[in-house]
Amino acid sequence: MLPYEDDILQKVLRQLDGITKLEALDILHKIEILLKDQRSPIEYRNLKQAQNRLFLKNAMIPIGKNGYCYLIDYCHFIKVYQFQSIFPCFHSMKSLYYTQYNEPTVQFLNNKNIEETFNGTHLKYVIREFLKDNKAKDRNSKTNRLLLLELLDQVDPAHRICKS
Repeated sequence: MLPYEDDILQKVLRQLDGITKLEALDILHKIEILLKDQRSPIEYRNLKQAQNRLFLKNAMIPIGKNGYCYLIDYCHFIKVYQFQSIFPCFHSMKSLYYTQYNEPTVQFLNNKNIEETFNGTHLKYVIREFLKDNKAKDRNSKTNRLLLLELLDQVDPAHRICKS
C-alpha cells in the first residue's frame, strides 16, 4: 500500500473507533453505494448530492392514493413520519406514523401501537411507565422533539444517531 493511502485509511479507521462491527460494515456499504456512480477524481460536493438524493428517496413513503408520509425525526428504534395529503382540503391534518427501524410497515403513532411494538423487547417496562404519564405524540416544549424519541435516545445512548 502506498504511504498516502495508508494515511487516508488510518483517518477513516479512526472514525470507526468505538462503534460495533455491524455498524461499521453498514457505513462501509453505504459508502460503496455512494461511490458506485461517482466519476474519478471524487468530489465531496457530488458525494453530498448523491447522499441527499438517497436520503430523499428513503424519507418518503406513499400511503395509497391519498398522500404520502415524510420523515420528520428518528432514533435507533423507530422513524417518525408525518402524513401529507394530496387533497387540498386535508392539508391541515398532521397525522403521525412510525416504522420500526429497517421495517417497511407503517403504523399510526399512538400509545397502544407503541406499547405493542416494544412489548417483546427489553424496553417493555420503560415504555409502559413512560406512557402512563405521557402520550406518544407529546413534544418537548423547548426542542419540539417527540418526548418518546428523547426517551429512547436516553435509554440507549450508545445507539444515538447524530443528525447534521
